[in-house]
Amino acid sequence: MLEFQSCNPSSTQQSDLQVLNSQSSTYLIQALNQFPQQLQQKVQEIQQENQKLKNENQLLQQSINQLENKQQEFINEILDLRQLIKRVYQEGEVSFQFLSNKNVILKHQNDSLDKALKNLQNNIHMFGQLKDISQLIQQKDDH
Repeated sequence: MLEFQSCNPSSTQQSDLQVLNSQSSTYLIQALNQFPQQLQQKVQEIQQENQKLKNENQLLQQSINQLENKQQEFINEILDLRQLIKRVYQEGEVSFQFLSNKNVILKHQNDSLDKALKNLQNNIHMFGQLKDISQLIQQKDDH
């Protein structure tokens, strides 16, 4: 087994240890003195980064608002177009119905005119025969 042996440093070693302790204390005091400054610098950096992120967030929010407004405009435009399509369709149905009715009326008028034309042709033929008969009667009366 190992036994612990006490170590008694020499006076030179003790002097070196004191210098080393003194230097360590000086470094420690300097580090402790610089710590608040470093901490404050870190706080400032974090605050700057935070402000930068807030500014970016504001810009992004503005972009979101613009996009939402544009989206609403598109939605309104789509609704308007749907209404227009519906109205045009209804007007087309009305126009189609009107033209269909007009077509039926024109067919009836055409049929009536055809009948009238046939009657006129028959009447002309009959009037021609009556004229011939009238001329024959007149010739007999003249003789």
